[in-house]
Amino acid sequence: MPGGFLIVEDEPTLARTLARTFGRHGPVEVVYSMAAAREQLRAHEEWTGVVLDLILPDGYGLDLLSEIRQTHGGLPVLVLTGELNRDVVNKVQTMRGEYVCKPASADNLNPFIQRALAQERVDDVAIGQRIEHLARQLKLTRRETELLTLSVDGLSRKELADSLGVAENTVKAQIRSLLKKSGARSLATLAQKVIKGATRDSVPPGEAPAATD
Repeated sequence: MPGGFLIVEDEPTLARTLARTFGRHGPVEVVYSMAAAREQLRAHEEWTGVVLDLILPDGYGLDLLSEIRQTHGGLPVLVLTGELNRDVVNKVQTMRGEYVCKPASADNLNPFIQRALAQERVDDVAIGQRIEHLARQLKLTRRETELLTLSVDGLSRKELADSLGVAENTVKAQIRSLLKKSGARSLATLAQKVIKGATRDSVPPGEAPAATD
């Protein structure tokens, strides 16, 4: 199924509610376990976004989020949690996910839906052009530009270090320099800025961009 939202939720009533809400914006596939979600992710490369329950019958949602980052890059992921736990929220944000506390209302879900739809419209060329623009504007070094490019794919700090062939402490210092130049609070925030900017750049003349805030 090209595009569409993958909903991973084991509570049937909530799963149906989510399917109705997301179904207004595109195709929806509902699964009830991590194993079934992995099958769908392996079978279909292109998704608009994933809605992921934190606690599932066969595992922990953040483990699946980590796998998604390795296999599907910056695919938008929304984590549903029963309580606002700061440690969980920090982990979700570190992996460039979003979160909503249950019960999830349409008002809480719509911002994620709009961001996911907007990101789907952005192609690699538009993102590359946006990164080049920021590199010139911020006077980024070649390594900082590489770091920003990889961050858009949702790589963790360890994965960034492996991709660049340097130690994690070196990546940490380079991230600090990049954030100082950009004024961004985090690498995830800066990556999101790139995607939003590329979205605006890629909208045809006369057509309003999808809401991203």
